[in-house]
Amino acid sequence: MNPLPLLAALFVVPVAVALVAADAAKRGLSRQTRCRWSAGVGVVSLGGFVASAALDGALVTAYNALLGRPIVVVTPLQLLTGLVLVGLAVSALAVLIYGVASRYGPLAAT
Repeated sequence: MNPLPLLAALFVVPVAVALVAADAAKRGLSRQTRCRWSAGVGVVSLGGFVASAALDGALVTAYNALLGRPIVVVTPLQLLTGLVLVGLAVSALAVLIYGVASRYGPLAAT
């Protein structure tokens, strides 16, 4: 298990939660709704980083298989960058899902 994605999570997860909380407060959502959306985005974001740290070898294999490249030696910098980018992508996706679902989806707050 690689600890670098978990270290990056210490900085990224609070930013994602703060973005959601600030937007929900600006839109005037109830306190309970703000807390639920913020906690949900935080859990999903943290889960992306934890999964990235725990599945580091499998992610590299899947990445190479998706690109159709032969599995070759990956430099440590490429591995670490890829692992952190997976966590960042999951965090960005969680914030994007909040933005769309809280405004237009079936979970839209009234």
